[in-house]
Amino acid sequence: MATAATPPPPLPASIEELRQAFASGRRSFIGLRLPDADGLHLDLSGCDLSLGCFREARFGHACLREACVEGASLQQALIWGADLSGLRAAGSSWQEADLSGSRLQRADFSRALLHRCCLRGVVAANSRWRGARLVEADFRSGLDQHTDLGGADFEGADLSYAQFQGAQLRGASLRGACLYGANLRDADLAGADLSGCDLRDCQLDGSDLGGACLEGARLPAGNSGCA
Repeated sequence: MATAATPPPPLPASIEELRQAFASGRRSFIGLRLPDADGLHLDLSGCDLSLGCFREARFGHACLREACVEGASLQQALIWGADLSGLRAAGSSWQEADLSGSRLQRADFSRALLHRCCLRGVVAANSRWRGARLVEADFRSGLDQHTDLGGADFEGADLSYAQFQGAQLRGASLRGACLYGANLRDADLAGADLSGCDLRDCQLDGSDLGGACLEGARLPAGNSGCA
């Protein structure tokens, strides 16, 4: 006779229970719902938090390195100064969240919703944003930290009215991205791929386009594509 499978333990109902579960070695928290939670300095590295709800949660200086939040809801969450390197966040929702000063190296935000997110001063080299919606997202440098998006992949992303002035985007791919009204003043776009982009409504004053791929791109009147 087959032995009945042991049911999974219940999901934590508070941040303290979550800390205890993590300390005991548990890493799977699929569908966890902790809106408005206070998780300052919380360590959830390597955890599966997919399909969860963390709206308006406060995760300042938390560690979510190599964690999974695919399909999760983090609208208006405060996650400043956190370690989100290697985060898997495809299809997640972050509208009006504050991720300023966070580490996002190799993080994957493909198809995520990030309208009006604050991403000032993020360190996000080789991050992935394919097909993401980043309307009015703020990628400007912070007071004490420059925004690093070197090698980032924004292919097909909606970057309408996004703020990139002064950001480092060397070697980034913006192929086919929507950049309507985007502010790229003083941005470092050397070696970036802007092929197929319509840049006529962008602000490009002072930007470095040296070595950038502009095949099929439409430039503002009077801009030759050379800094």
